[in-house]
Order: sequence, then structure tokens, then C-alpha cells
Amino acid sequence: MRPALLGAALGLGALAACVPADEALRLGSVQFTFKVSERTQEGIESSETLDGWSVRFDRVVLGFKTMTIGQVGVADVCSYRGRGAESDVVFDPRFGVVQTFNGLKPVLCPDVGIIFGPPGPETTLGAGVTSKDLVDLATGAPAHAIIEASASRERRPPDPPQVLRIALRFDTARTSSRFGGCRAAARGVRILEGERDEVSVRLAAEHLFRDAISPGAGLRVEAFALADALGDGDGMVTMEELDRIRLNRMPSVGDYSLPNGLSTDTLGDYVRVLYRFSFMFRTEDGLCVGNEPGSESSEASLPDD
Repeated sequence: MRPALLGAALGLGALAACVPADEALRLGSVQFTFKVSERTQEGIESSETLDGWSVRFDRVVLGFKTMTIGQVGVADVCSYRGRGAESDVVFDPRFGVVQTFNGLKPVLCPDVGIIFGPPGPETTLGAGVTSKDLVDLATGAPAHAIIEASASRERRPPDPPQVLRIALRFDTARTSSRFGGCRAAARGVRILEGERDEVSVRLAAEHLFRDAISPGAGLRVEAFALADALGDGDGMVTMEELDRIRLNRMPSVGDYSLPNGLSTDTLGDYVRVLYRFSFMFRTEDGLCVGNEPGSESSEASLPDD
């Protein structure tokens, strides 16, 4: 494998990034920009869920190490890894983060991946986060993602709306941290001479509310409300409460089953699997698929439609 740091540069801050006027792209270039889906940015309306809940995302934090570009089994064709081997960044994808690979030889690189991870000694803070976010990822079981949301549902007057806070912390030991097989109309990226391929990678946090593990599944919040009701009933549901409710106690609506078919797994297990399919590549139909937790491989298969 050739040196991994070839021409990689990590830029933070605004979503827009440009090539300096005096930089000549004599070879090729790929620029990856992390964003979020429209629903993650603007929220989910009650008309968009099957049970009448609306959702607003209050906090989105990711621990990002690097993008990878390559071709599995052919190391000499294209094999590039960014600066995550030396440093990483904690950031809010609603504000964006950019990683650019310059000076690449023209070639098709079908295997694009993402590596996340908990913060370490060389971690920097990106846009939209504070040192508290870094501490919250590092404290306890190391984590690489925190997603918090507020959900509400109207009830018949004079009852006030039902309100629920959702706090999800994805620890690295049990959650996908490597994503691969990134594809839209085609897999990966094609490096073209003198051109820059601008690629968006979007976190679609709304996918965590799917009632089945398939791309066309509906969105529901009631399962989270049930987990809180069976827990401490304080109006805030945590991953710990999701881990205490078995899938065989779920409402009859929706699928709520894992690919292994075990109904004794928990709602927390189910949400972690949904996280594997929550990163869109280039388009809304594009996808990067998460690895099995604990696996070094970034290759994974898509769920059935």
C-alpha cells in the first residue's frame, strides 16, 4: 500500500470550500463534504411520521477520523487515507466538515469508506461543538456519536402536547464506526485529470426512527415513548432505557426485528443497526454501510428493500 497521507488536507468550518487561486490541479482531486439530510437540519413534521409525532434534532456530534479511497485487493491502483491516522476532529455535521485529497492519479477507486472514532490526544474541535462534546464522547464507554432530539405529539384538548426528549449516545464497542461500499449510481469515485470530484456525505438521523430495517420503512416515535414509560417515565429516553426493552415487547405495528431474527434483542440493539444505514453518499438514494461492531472491515451488504 502506498503512503496513506498523499495530498490529504482536512478543512474545518463553513461548508463551502474552494481551491486557492494559485493551486493547479494537474492531476485529480476529490473533496468530501459532510452535511446532514434536510430532515436532520429542519426536523421531521408530524405528517411525516406514522404515529403523529414531530421531531427536532437538538444536538448532533460526530467523532471523525478520515475518509478512505481505494480498491479492495488492488493496493497499487488507488489507496489513500487521510490525516485521521495522526489527528481527528469532533464536529457537528450541521455545520459541516471538509476533507480534500489532492494530487491523485486519474483512476477509478470503487471502494470509498469513512472511519469514525472516539476522541484521542490529538483530537481537535470542529464547527458547532465545544469541549463538553469532546468530554461527553470520552467519558465512560468511548463513543463516536451523540444524537439528541425533542419529540412532541398533539393530544385532544385540554390535554397539552405529549413531549419526549431523546438522548442517544453511540459507544464504539457496540456501534458501527467504519463505513464502506459507498455508492450512489455507481460505487466510489473516479479521479479525472485536472478535475475535482465534489462528494457530499450526509447523516440522516431520521433513519434512527424507522420501524423496519429497510430503505422504504416508515418513521415512528412511539417505540421511544414506550421505552421511557417502561423505564423511569421522566419524559427523557436514553440508550440505557432502550437497552432494557426487548423487541418482543414492541407494539404490533412496524417490523422492529433484526436481521438475525432474534426478538430477544433490545430496542437499543435495533437502533444501533439503524445507525449502520444512516449515512447517505452523494444523493438521497446513495449509501455508505456500517461494519459489524468490532470488525475492521468497511465492506458490508445492503439491507433488503
